[in-house]
Amino acid sequence: MAGVHWKGKGGYVVDEEAALQARWEQASQETIDETTRPCPHCKVPVEKSGGCMHMVCPRAQCKFEWCWICRVEWNRECMGNHWFG
Repeated sequence: MAGVHWKGKGGYVVDEEAALQARWEQASQETIDETTRPCPHCKVPVEKSGGCMHMVCPRAQCKFEWCWICRVEWNRECMGNHWFG
């Protein structure tokens, strides 16, 4: 458990700063999980902030084009069925 250390016969001691950091990291990960979707190609989290459903991975080495709804490579079916949702 983050922020808890064994002190021998005295039991456990809580490192409050490490425990607080662990809570912040968990809350940050939950926010990322709720507000992003992974790129289907490289799995980097991608946030949609408006516009159409056509996504381009922001990772320079990837740039995969995909549909936010279908989570597949961008294609004519996506374009025709739900360009704007």
